Amino acid sequence: MSKYDVFELVAHLRKCPDSYLKPSDFFAEDGLNSLALIADTYRIISNNFLKKDFKNPTNFDLKLIDDNHWRAIHISTWLLCHTDFKNNPQIENKLQKFWFEELLTTTVYVKYNDWISDDERAEEMVRLLLYCCEVMPFGESHNEAADKLASINSAERYKVLKESYEAHERIMNIKREMAEKAAREAANVYGRE
Repeated sequence: MSKYDVFELVAHLRKCPDSYLKPSDFFAEDGLNSLALIADTYRIISNNFLKKDFKNPTNFDLKLIDDNHWRAIHISTWLLCHTDFKNNPQIENKLQKFWFEELLTTTVYVKYNDWISDDERAEEMVRLLLYCCEVMPFGESHNEAADKLASINSAERYKVLKESYEAHERIMNIKREMAEKAAREAANVYGRE
């Protein structure tokens, strides 16, 4: 077992228990206490179980987070329970950016259950976490890690698919216009005869 082995971390993530998939208590009475889960994760990572101060957004901002994003955060706390992240206080200050900026951007394109059911999305979460924590995956250079993250980035994938769809729509519109023009010309020729 190598420290920060992407495939080992993906395997761990894919074993996420169903209890982490529950909605946040912001949305359901019987939901997970998201802030307590985050606080416990900070404590495990810093190895300071008496810690009470955590970098969390304000209560107003927390209520603006949607259910899909909260569930992605819950899943990521499971990932952070892996032994590679325990007692690792140097990454503690980087988690707020991961949870409340990077995951916010990505959850627009990824539904929470895809993080554990889809290999590529699971790898994306692992690589995104490692990137935010400024940790190099085992056996990869900085450029290799950046290229691999870019190749599975959901936002980029969506952008490419959207551009491809728009290009296809333009081609279909041109073909339709050409067919209409050909039909009008044929009607004009037929009308003159």
